[in-house]
Amino acid sequence: MANYWVVIITSSSDAKLELAKKLGADKTINYKSTPDWEQEVLKMTDDEGVDIIFENGGAATLRKSFECIAFGGLINCIGYLSGKEDAVGDRTNTNVLALKRNVTLKGLLNGPRERFEEMLAFYEENRIKPVVDKVFEFGQAKEALIYLFAGGHFGKVVVKVE
Repeated sequence: MANYWVVIITSSSDAKLELAKKLGADKTINYKSTPDWEQEVLKMTDDEGVDIIFENGGAATLRKSFECIAFGGLINCIGYLSGKEDAVGDRTNTNVLALKRNVTLKGLLNGPRERFEEMLAFYEENRIKPVVDKVFEFGQAKEALIYLFAGGHFGKVVVKVE
């Protein structure tokens, strides 16, 4: 059996979704025009759900991720763009949500220098070219943060450090 991953990307920007398709995304969902995106994921996967989720939304989207993860799937929490507090009225305990589908919930943080070097070696070995939206000089760090927080970037925002 061949290993083949179907990649589903969500974004609030149709332009970013088109860029993601050009980079190899198989399916896309605009979560602004499809607020029940978890239901769309289930439709796309014949109600099986997805195996791995990179959850960067946080409190407002984690519940949706639990709803569309496959049984035994992995949710990697990498951010909390939508905030840190659950929606009012949704008091289902995370343990119950994880047990419902035998989910592994894992937090991912920036690691030590050794892990960064390991990642760079992996990128080089596998010829992975990260998407870089814009590069700023060190003296432009404030502008870089303003650009990043505006949210219009697609890919990494880099500040050069010499």
